[in-house]
Amino acid sequence: MRTIHHNVDICVVGGGLSGLCAAVAAARHGAKTVLMHDRPVLGGNASSEIRVWVQGAYGSWDRSVRETGIVEEIMLDTLRQNPQASWSMWDAVLFGLADREPNLTLLLNCACTDGTASDNRLNQVKGWQSTSQTWHEVEAELFVDASGDSILAPFCGAELRRGHESRSEFNEPNAWPEAAPITMGNSIMFIWRDMGRPVPFVKPDWAYSYPDEEGFVPKHSERIPEMMAPNGARGCFYVELGGRLDTVHDAEQIRDELLKVGLGIIDHLKNHGDHGAENLAVEWFGMLPGKRESWRYVGDYVFTQNDAAAGTAFPDIVASGGWPVDDHHPDGSLRRDEAESDHVWHPVKCPYGIPYRSLYSRNVENLFCAGRNISATHLGLCTTRVMATCAVIGQAVGTAASLAAAHGCSPRQVGERHLTELQTQLMADDCWLPGRVRPIPKETLEARVSAANGGDVEALRNGHDREDEDNERLNAWTAKPGDWAEYRFDSPRQLSQCRLVFDSHLKRKWNNMPLYYPKDGWDLKPPATLVKTCRLLAETNDGQWTQVAVVDDNAQRLIKLPLDIKTNAVRLVIDETWGNEDVNIFAWEVS
Repeated sequence: MRTIHHNVDICVVGGGLSGLCAAVAAARHGAKTVLMHDRPVLGGNASSEIRVWVQGAYGSWDRSVRETGIVEEIMLDTLRQNPQASWSMWDAVLFGLADREPNLTLLLNCACTDGTASDNRLNQVKGWQSTSQTWHEVEAELFVDASGDSILAPFCGAELRRGHESRSEFNEPNAWPEAAPITMGNSIMFIWRDMGRPVPFVKPDWAYSYPDEEGFVPKHSERIPEMMAPNGARGCFYVELGGRLDTVHDAEQIRDELLKVGLGIIDHLKNHGDHGAENLAVEWFGMLPGKRESWRYVGDYVFTQNDAAAGTAFPDIVASGGWPVDDHHPDGSLRRDEAESDHVWHPVKCPYGIPYRSLYSRNVENLFCAGRNISATHLGLCTTRVMATCAVIGQAVGTAASLAAAHGCSPRQVGERHLTELQTQLMADDCWLPGRVRPIPKETLEARVSAANGGDVEALRNGHDREDEDNERLNAWTAKPGDWAEYRFDSPRQLSQCRLVFDSHLKRKWNNMPLYYPKDGWDLKPPATLVKTCRLLAETNDGQWTQVAVVDDNAQRLIKLPLDIKTNAVRLVIDETWGNEDVNIFAWEVS
């Protein structure tokens, strides 16, 4: 068999949203990176193979708490490139994000099978790419485990934990009295299509039968309204099982049971009693279950329910979340007690911070973790596991890994020696760190700022890139097409970069691939609040204005423009929006 050897700065294993964002962030910051993923498509639970909707802090739609950075870039690319909300096009958006990075080598269909370690360091991993019948050996200075299942730990002896902690270990109010190796289960999605006419359903002989209402065992009968495609053409439901088994080693057994139960539920709704499902047909269901929980790394800090509930002000904050502590019943759809819910919600402070010390192994010195396997308790995991939060964790890890590669240091040493640099870079890349103010370049701060329409033009350089509802501050300059803002210097300045943050409507309810499809389909568009076209002008020696950069047909929130000018003044001119007459510009800086 053929073997290809890769020698890189950073190797990321696992191409879900956390691993994808980690790999892209590392590559963008100059690190030679390999992303190894065992599936043909990226996205993990959010891929077309599993189809779980992306959730995060932005479940609070009345507040501007949505995760930004690379994950918002993905969401906005999807609105632009995938108006029909096709899952295949969603896959294409994720693939394109990786494919565009020259420092990133993408290894799809490549399952990590082995690794070597010495002196508390992981040295190399090996993966089998089935489609090309090729072994890939990846030697790297740093590794990121974004597999979800902590697949790299057995190769290097990294410390792990699994299941529920006892209440006494971390004093979490909703922890079980005693520790137990029990987890949340795995799930398969089922999607209905309304055919507009009666459609029969013939149950496979290997699926379970639930002929009687009284003996209807699966506890997803409460989801029947969801299953009936209330918005028109398509609806969905999921089945969850396996929390008392090993969600890794028993995954195939759990998958088989999920299929038998799910198709049995469909048979019950179609063929036993009047459930209003006569016109519904099964359009799709996954053969690859989505997984919520398995093994977690132990870092220098273990994130807990108490941290999420209190919104602990971590000095080493590098990411944020806000989804509730969402603890699913280990028996899922087969729980027996009618009074038991399939999941229990415990409140958190939205947003809360996530510390850098939870994002690397405490005993393997060159190993990061990203996604649902970070250093957290079971209840801490129940909030950080949702995919938008995993994505910003991944971006933080990829950025930290690029710094570790550049400085020749360990993950722990990044936190000890380069924390400010890490936090500053993340904020510059539009990753929100609640409680932190983004540093502003010297050139921007020293300039005199003005605007044609007046307004709060100082908000362009106040270090806050989103609305602050708690303090009733918009943190934005509001403009119409034709309006301009200006920075004027006391003497000519050499400028090499322009940074802009536009308003992508962080309170928007549509967030990702939808659960339901109306009969006439979706017609998704970039938010009307975004600036579509703008120009940057520089003043010449004779007092005239010349165009030095243009942003045309933009559908993104964060824009970075390279410059090479020496000037006394620069102007930002707003030309066109995606629909709104007034738009907000949260930041404009030159340096």
